[in-house]
Amino acid sequence: MISQPTRRLRQAVALAFVLAGPVLAAADAPAGRVVDLPPLTVSEPLNGPPWRYLEAPGFEVLSRSSDEATQHLVREMHRLNEYLRVMLPDELQARPAVPSIVVIYSEETKPVVSQEVVAELLAGQVGKKRNAEKNVRYRSMPNMQLNDKDAMAFFFILEEKNFTNSRLVLTPDFVRNVIEKRRPSPPPWFIEGILGLYDTADFTQSPVVFTALPWLTPAETKKLKQDADYPRALLSMPELFSAARPPRGQDPEQYRQLRRAQAVLFIRWALDGDRARSEALWKYVVRASAGPAGEEVFQECFGLGYVDVQERLGDYLTLAVDQPMKLTPAAGTPLPPLVPRLATDLEIARIKGDWERLEIGYVGTRYPQLTEKYVEQARRTLRRAYDKGERDPRLLAVLGLCECDAGNDALARPFLEAAVRGGVLRPRADYELARLRYAEAQTAPAAPGGRFSGAQATAVLESLADASRQPPPLLEIYALAGEVWSRSNVALSRLNLSVLEQGIAYFPRNPQLVYQAAWLNARQGFKAEAEALIERGLKAEPDPASQSYFELLRSALNSPEGKPSSLPGGGP
Repeated sequence: MISQPTRRLRQAVALAFVLAGPVLAAADAPAGRVVDLPPLTVSEPLNGPPWRYLEAPGFEVLSRSSDEATQHLVREMHRLNEYLRVMLPDELQARPAVPSIVVIYSEETKPVVSQEVVAELLAGQVGKKRNAEKNVRYRSMPNMQLNDKDAMAFFFILEEKNFTNSRLVLTPDFVRNVIEKRRPSPPPWFIEGILGLYDTADFTQSPVVFTALPWLTPAETKKLKQDADYPRALLSMPELFSAARPPRGQDPEQYRQLRRAQAVLFIRWALDGDRARSEALWKYVVRASAGPAGEEVFQECFGLGYVDVQERLGDYLTLAVDQPMKLTPAAGTPLPPLVPRLATDLEIARIKGDWERLEIGYVGTRYPQLTEKYVEQARRTLRRAYDKGERDPRLLAVLGLCECDAGNDALARPFLEAAVRGGVLRPRADYELARLRYAEAQTAPAAPGGRFSGAQATAVLESLADASRQPPPLLEIYALAGEVWSRSNVALSRLNLSVLEQGIAYFPRNPQLVYQAAWLNARQGFKAEAEALIERGLKAEPDPASQSYFELLRSALNSPEGKPSSLPGGGP
């Protein structure tokens, strides 16, 4: 359990790493409806400490809380990242190049939200129906996690008096994000299995304790505990690892629950043994992430076949439902001394403005009528430093991304061009600049036949190359590179096209990328490479409609009159 002094604090801290929904303790629940919004800063309270800056491995922290509470929060975040490795090693976690930003307020210095203005805006958009509602209350969320394509950001409001005696908690959404953004992404059975295993974990202590495993239903769990010979129906290992639909006549939801439960059981069995077995699991998942990994690969990793392991899982289930599992975190990277200092105007604008920029997308999908207010606030924060003459490439990149998120590409481009010239480390900034250059080339192709000239293609591809050298890999980088080459009059070498194959290695389950690479190889006359990619697409893509595209491409490639103009475009 989480050791927290009050119920209210327990709920606030528990959502530290989640894209938070409503957070409200039952004892505090008001009558009527509550609408939770990201914090919209109308004014900053003058009381309390000034903004402080703290740098820690993987994080940049901007805080208006006490140094003691800020340091405690960072230590807790570091501890949880270390503990997470007992069930998810580094090689299976996403590790962005951009440090995560953390914005912290205390209860006394939290941003002031004009609830009257927000209420009026919402009421004005939906008319009389909203006005007829009584006791609607709008409030700022106490803490959130927001994600960009290349970074993560966290927001906290801390009750300092109690917080320094508390333990932070990771949420399933954070764990899911860390796994799913790893490239290549692990197979679905592993993601669901890890999340199910995490549901049983207590990360507040070392060793980490995983409770006895609940199996399907409370009644099934009870029967297994009472009778070691109670029959248990397990899927075959190929069924567990596949993404196939349930057999005809079987309830889809029950089948899904069984697959998830068995994935948890398999991962737990692998971890609840000697080190060789857990290392075998990690090795197998890495192989399965890169592409299909059948029984031969499985046996190579575990030294056992599918049937052997399925039998062992059946035996282990009796133990798993009856006893907890304990895993001791390995000695990790020590946290260096945490030394907060006064934040500069640039740091305040850049970090706080980046957080406010990320709020734009969140609000836009839920309360689009409020989007412009959040855009204005982010601009206001970022411009404070820019208008004073600051030209740090990181600030320029955030200014450009803010305008992209607001839909103002023309305003975004000068900021992005300057940020990239300054050597900013921000994959999305490089990608967005490439996207804008591509859009410009589309309006005035400089080569015959509506194609891009070599100079136009190079301008886009240079930015994409910069983006591709920074983690995390972005699917959009490789998709756009393929689009540029398909519209260019430049002859492509195998070295050029190997970039797309690098993208396929990161995104092996994306049929569009495989098709695009196959089509370009075919168009350039690299028939053997095109054939190999077509075969890969047919094996990896179970959807008949998608397979038909690959079959058409193969037919065109092998026809006597096959030539670039006859190759079918488009794709899955």
